[in-house]
Amino acid sequence: MLVSYIDTSVIIAALDPIDPRRNKAIEVLENEHDKIISELTLVELASTLARREKLLGQMMDKLGLNREETILAILIYILKKFGIRYETIDGWIRYPLVGKVYKPIATAVELSKYIKLRTLDLLHLAYTKLLMEKGIYLQKLITMDSDYEKISNIIKKLFNIAVRVIV
Repeated sequence: MLVSYIDTSVIIAALDPIDPRRNKAIEVLENEHDKIISELTLVELASTLARREKLLGQMMDKLGLNREETILAILIYILKKFGIRYETIDGWIRYPLVGKVYKPIATAVELSKYIKLRTLDLLHLAYTKLLMEKGIYLQKLITMDSDYEKISNIIKKLFNIAVRVIV
């Protein structure tokens, strides 16, 4: 089965009523068949929710939950609503003179030699690579981040996956 890795930016745009790309993001999340995210996406979403104090407070009152439980409930709701699967990466890589480094971090460091992106974007690519090594056949990476357009050919060459940037 062909799987699409969904970048955090797509989910955030779909949830943001003032984002002009919201409808396109929702369409992608509703129409892509097999969607996957990483633990990095969960952290980014949780961080975004935690900073939306007013919304979080309203949801806490409505659900009768504490802050942590509310954030988790919203994350679960997002995954269920859009049929998104969450996949973890296990393992460590040992670097000389450094010691154990979590596999996604070590992979992002390795990729930084070839791909010039910001840290979180490099980490998403590292997760993409590691998910494929885990046996998940990724067809494409879907994002709202235009920085990926500049390097889509490099990603295609290195990982054999397409990049779809929603604008």
